[in-house]
Amino acid sequence: MSRTALVAVVATACCAVLIAVWLIPGQKSAHVTAPIEGAYVQLGFEGTVDTIGEIDLHPQSVDGKAVFSAGKTGQAYFAQGDGRYVEIKTPDMISLSERVDISFDIKAEDWTNPYEKSAPVKTVAVVSGKSGDRIRHVIFNLSNGEEPVLSVAMEDVTGSKARLASGPGAMTLNWHQVRLVIDRTSEKTQLYLDGALVTETGIVPAVVSHGMDRVKIGTWYRRNQAFRGLLDNFVIRDAMRDGA
Repeated sequence: MSRTALVAVVATACCAVLIAVWLIPGQKSAHVTAPIEGAYVQLGFEGTVDTIGEIDLHPQSVDGKAVFSAGKTGQAYFAQGDGRYVEIKTPDMISLSERVDISFDIKAEDWTNPYEKSAPVKTVAVVSGKSGDRIRHVIFNLSNGEEPVLSVAMEDVTGSKARLASGPGAMTLNWHQVRLVIDRTSEKTQLYLDGALVTETGIVPAVVSHGMDRVKIGTWYRRNQAFRGLLDNFVIRDAMRDGA
C-alpha cells in the first residue's frame, strides 16, 4: 500500500474542489482530531478547507453554501442534495483485512429531492472497487417517504447480491450511527444501527475481498438521488487491529 496521503473532493459534472483528506494508518490529517488505529479511511471534517495545503478556496463555503456545519462531534459534512459530493480515491487498496468496519454518523433532513424524476432513494455513501472486469459497490441509501428506511446494497465477487435494511421508523431526524461489519472468515456481513444489530447476510462484499478504489459521500452519480443532511466521522477500518 502506498504511504502517500490522497485527497478527497467535492465535485460536480464540470468542476471539483478539495475539502478533506483521508487517513492511511500511521499518518495524521488536519481534519482528524483523534486518529483511529487501523483506519484505511477516516474523515472527521475538522479544521477548515484551507488547512489541507496549497489550494485557493474559502474555508467555509463552495458557491456561497456551507461545506461544514455543526456535527455530532465538532464539524460535519453538509450534503446539500444538489449533486455535489465528497470523493476519496483509494487506488492502492487491493485487499483489506479479514474483518472490516464501515461506520459513520448521519442526521438526515426532512427533504424531498426537487429534481425531475427523483429516485426512490437518497444515496448517502458508496464504496466501490473493481474485481475482474466489473466495478462492484457497497451502497448506503435512505428511502424517500414519511418513515425512511436505511438500506445497504452489496455484491460479492461472484455477482451475488444482498440488501440489508432497517425497519420503517428506525431512521428519525436525529443523529444515528450506522455500522457495517464485514467478516471474511465467517463469511458474514452485519448491519448495526445505533449499536444494535439490525440484520445480516452471508455475502462478503467484493470491495473488501478484492479491494476498493473510491468512496463517494452525498450522492452516487445522479443529482436526483442526492442526499441532504449531515454526515460525520466516516471511517473504514481494520477491525482486527483491536479485536472489535
